[in-house]
Amino acid sequence: MRRFLAFTLVTLAMVAVVGIAGAGEKKYKLALVLKSLTNPAIKDIADGAQAAADKYGVDLTILSSQGFSALEEQINQVEDVMRRQVDLIGIQAVDSKGVIPVIEDANAKNVPIISVDTGADGGKVLSYISTDNTEAGHAAGAWLVRQVGEGKVAMIEGTPGSQQGRERRDGFHAALGEQSKVQLVSSITANFERVKGMEVMEDILTANPDLKGVFCANDEMALGALETLRQRNAIGKVIVIGMNGAPDAILATYKNEIQGTVLQYTSFMGETFVRMAVEYLDSKGTATFPPFYNTGYGIADTKFVQKLFSSFGLVPELKK
Repeated sequence: MRRFLAFTLVTLAMVAVVGIAGAGEKKYKLALVLKSLTNPAIKDIADGAQAAADKYGVDLTILSSQGFSALEEQINQVEDVMRRQVDLIGIQAVDSKGVIPVIEDANAKNVPIISVDTGADGGKVLSYISTDNTEAGHAAGAWLVRQVGEGKVAMIEGTPGSQQGRERRDGFHAALGEQSKVQLVSSITANFERVKGMEVMEDILTANPDLKGVFCANDEMALGALETLRQRNAIGKVIVIGMNGAPDAILATYKNEIQGTVLQYTSFMGETFVRMAVEYLDSKGTATFPPFYNTGYGIADTKFVQKLFSSFGLVPELKK
């Protein structure tokens, strides 16, 4: 039910939907190398890609690492699928600089690469499919400033080597720098992990007991921060906004335990990867794509989520 609710919310919130073209005439071998599938947003990328692969009749191998910093494991996975002679590889980089050598190796072997959700800082890719993370981070910052009004706020950042983590941080910091009533007092990484988010939130609150709000660069860290607030009997005293639109975060937003999440259309990212791969392979390498394919974002706060779910008669289910 929770995944259905999340899917409903994201689908209705999208400004535009790009349809998937008809099934390809040939069968290709694709690989999609992702970060940890224990993260709901990343699982959505995989599910969207698999659904599209089934639609197009292509073989899709999905691999994931054991964590958000498992660079060596991810490099080994990319090298392995190249040895299997796949036709095209999608990579969600765990470290945007660290993956450069293996992308350059794929370039030398004429294996096309598409970046998905997290880009690389070098090497040649056909396109980078993702949210505009800088813009989304800025939107989260502007939203938090409006909610807080004045006082202290913090950020719990993602993995330092991740392009998406850097961009979300930079956008959020820029939004805070555009005004003077709300002060950014702390910005600490928690590696996109829930347990680490809980620990970092504890440290931030210990140093800043009068904290008014926090932006967590993904929903897993936001849910970790929520657990810290729960233990301190402080839910509602600190405004929390996450990012991804994960089912548990949407439910927590409905309950007003956290106050918002920046929606990403992660399933659509996976679908777009497969569609783009098939189009490129069908064209025998002549198709071109924008360097950055923006899949969009939206902010879902408690009022919006409650109103939307009520309109679909889903409130009783959520209260169980």
